Amino acid sequence: MHTDKEIKDWVCNHIHQLIQENEASEQKEFNANVDIEGTDGTVHTYTIFLERSGSEEEEEWIVRNIVRPEQLQ
Repeated sequence: MHTDKEIKDWVCNHIHQLIQENEASEQKEFNANVDIEGTDGTVHTYTIFLERSGSEEEEEWIVRNIVRPEQLQ
């Protein structure tokens, strides 16, 4: 499993890809499932919820929530 910081760093490095895949360029918020590979090669899936910070012209996004697989019922 990954820490919140590791997940947020991954999101920051892939934000443009996430926005494009989720057609979120005009949205104020969106959620996405992301697969992040661990150091042992195991892939973990997380659901992330993002919200645009500031005006729509800005490309700043905030990770509002992270849902881990063990939190799903």
